[in-house]
Amino acid sequence: MERRRFAVIGLGSFGFHLARYLYEMGHDVLAVDRNARVVDAVEPFCSRARVADASDKEDLEAAGVHNAEVAVVSLGTRIDSSILATLYLREFGVGEILVKAVSHDHARILDRIGATEVIQPERDMAVQVAQRLAEPDVLDRLPFLEGYVLVEIRAPQGLWGRTLAQAHLRRRWKLSVVQVRRWEGGREQALFASPDLELRQGDVLVVLAKPGDVERFRKDHPGR
Repeated sequence: MERRRFAVIGLGSFGFHLARYLYEMGHDVLAVDRNARVVDAVEPFCSRARVADASDKEDLEAAGVHNAEVAVVSLGTRIDSSILATLYLREFGVGEILVKAVSHDHARILDRIGATEVIQPERDMAVQVAQRLAEPDVLDRLPFLEGYVLVEIRAPQGLWGRTLAQAHLRRRWKLSVVQVRRWEGGREQALFASPDLELRQGDVLVVLAKPGDVERFRKDHPGR
């Protein structure tokens, strides 16, 4: 996978976890927020973390967001700040700008001023719930880079006792395993997806793949 330069602006729950996932996948990630405590918390899970006001162009430039190939703006209900940040990112020449919207009108404005993709949480959550009801083995599905999704899927019984190398997930189904989540010692463990990691009953695979490849994998493992 090609290493890309990301800037995540706004480190609420969505932004924090997105920055962390991108970094764990091997990408260069700049995390930005105006709250110094949040910036300190995310620093171990990204390439760089900076305190900056998203509504201040000079602040954003000093933080280095102009060097990003892809920027994600997730500022909660701060509509004015998200609009300004989107405008500044366009002026910086950032190629891909994904922005979280809090309403239909907010989404329309973001689309008009140059966001390349607008994320609408309530609509997207409704889609995810519908997919979860229809696909009980798929625990979560997050739209990612164009043409790809980040999916949490239960390890099927046919893979229990096999290592990731033996499962051949990338070779047979083009699934890139980012992480394995396992309930152990009374709490959930996030395990590095090393080739020699042996899969167990109850494991959850966090994979990056094309939707069609995910469906092909599910069809090949009926009765999970």
